[in-house]
Amino acid sequence: MFKGVDHVVIAVKDIEAAVGRYESIYGDVSDRSESPGAGVTMAFFRFGDSYLELVSNLGDEGPIAKRLTDQGEGVHLVAMKVDNLEQAVADLRGKGIRLVGDPGEGNPVKGQVFIHPSVTGGVLTQLVER
Repeated sequence: MFKGVDHVVIAVKDIEAAVGRYESIYGDVSDRSESPGAGVTMAFFRFGDSYLELVSNLGDEGPIAKRLTDQGEGVHLVAMKVDNLEQAVADLRGKGIRLVGDPGEGNPVKGQVFIHPSVTGGVLTQLVER
């Protein structure tokens, strides 16, 4: 079911300072983007078919702003590659794993599905089929 890590998202307070720190380790940032609708700015470090994403809030609202207020900087999300998203969701559902974004049995998966952080000790886990 699981094929490995797709990407890791790290929440940071100051994206420019964080990019500088991470560039000193991994080299130049691969690309950057902003999502005003989601209230975030992002920087990506790509490594073959996986990547590290730094994410920071653009304002005082949204999940990243809340995460930074509640928990500070750190790993926000680990995205795991799966062979078949529909089957992975069905398997996890069958095991009683609490999911976020699960449309329920008999309904097609649309959008994103996550393993709830209460199951994984506080780390939001995304399921990704590429």
